[in-house]
Amino acid sequence: MTLLAAAQSLQLIELVGVSWINVHRRDADNIAEFTIALLLPFLDPALSSEFRAGELRFWADQTRLLQSKLPVREQIEELHESGVLGDLAFAHGNSLWIIKTHAGHELERRNWLRAVIALEGRHPLL
Repeated sequence: MTLLAAAQSLQLIELVGVSWINVHRRDADNIAEFTIALLLPFLDPALSSEFRAGELRFWADQTRLLQSKLPVREQIEELHESGVLGDLAFAHGNSLWIIKTHAGHELERRNWLRAVIALEGRHPLL
């Protein structure tokens, strides 16, 4: 599975909320950890109780095993070119890739964050 396929394997609501991706090496494999910037419970009464119940918490991070012969940098470029998570910014060090989504411009990131907050049923202050 490539990084793009891993992103596309997320639930739609998770995909919308991806804020960061960390890709690190574990043994011979690469592991992608998707940080989802959704705050639960949602406030929209039209949603099911599973999304509206419980204590204040973040959506659980999602982990995917990357099994591809493509180097991670090429996988990041493929994900970037797809536009699935907006423009990407990334850095690499000590076998860890850190990828910021919706990072093409501060306005892109701010608009994405406003959309996530609205999805939660909250009102953005930005």
